[in-house]
Amino acid sequence: MAPHRWAIILAAGDGARVRDLTRDGAGLTLPKQFWSPGGSGPMIRWTLKRASRLASMDRIVTVVAAQHGRYWKAALPPEILARVVVQPENRGTAAGVLLPLLRVSGSDPDATVAILPADHAVEAEGVLLRALHRAFDLVERGRRVLLLGITPDLPDPSYGWIVSGHPEEDGSRPILSFREKPAPSLARDLYVGGAHWSSFILVARARALLSMYESGAPALLRSLARALPGDLERVYSGLPSLDFSRDLLERATSDLRLLVVPPCGWTDLGTPDRIERWVGPGEAGRLEPAQAGAV
Repeated sequence: MAPHRWAIILAAGDGARVRDLTRDGAGLTLPKQFWSPGGSGPMIRWTLKRASRLASMDRIVTVVAAQHGRYWKAALPPEILARVVVQPENRGTAAGVLLPLLRVSGSDPDATVAILPADHAVEAEGVLLRALHRAFDLVERGRRVLLLGITPDLPDPSYGWIVSGHPEEDGSRPILSFREKPAPSLARDLYVGGAHWSSFILVARARALLSMYESGAPALLRSLARALPGDLERVYSGLPSLDFSRDLLERATSDLRLLVVPPCGWTDLGTPDRIERWVGPGEAGRLEPAQAGAV
């Protein structure tokens, strides 16, 4: 694998919206990224297998929450546990991305990183992986930040949508605007008009992402860049809660490009409706380990 390719797995969320569904065999609620639909293994392991197809195991960094310690210590293999980054508390996705990004850039200033949320299910894993490898290739050839846009299969208003321009020679597209959780009528118009779902999966130069923070969230960048490991809890308690998409990506469209992912059965399992569509109403689950990417 290319020496400067890294993957960051985002696994620190609480999954509050789906907590009534993400339960273990004893009926206890689990954070969704550690839930195992249909015995397919926890979702975080699906993402870990995806990451291992992009970067070597010593270049995979996972951000987790301190309060979920008993879950991630059980779910992650030792070589991944050695590189976890632990958030003291949830201060929004902007901090959740920046904390592991600083770890990666400190180890490898020339890093190119894939940001991978740990709650995505994909039926055709190979399709998504080909898009991710293509994104790495384009970034290594000069693109700064590529956001993967999912080809939608229905006008779902609970997703964020991306409106883009015509593809250029390398296949990437300029991003014209974001539409976060549009009204159903607008979602239908976006669907018919060829817009794409925002996946929150991106590939970028680490330096380009840090520049985005310098412009869009300089105080957050300064606070976390200067924080010592033993002082992280105090620093986090004073951080603003910022959203990576709204407060950074949407303000930096000139630095972004969209790379469209062909239909692949992608789902962000972040709402009860999506989980029920994925596993089937009332079913324990339908995923097989090979589909889910269990390791």
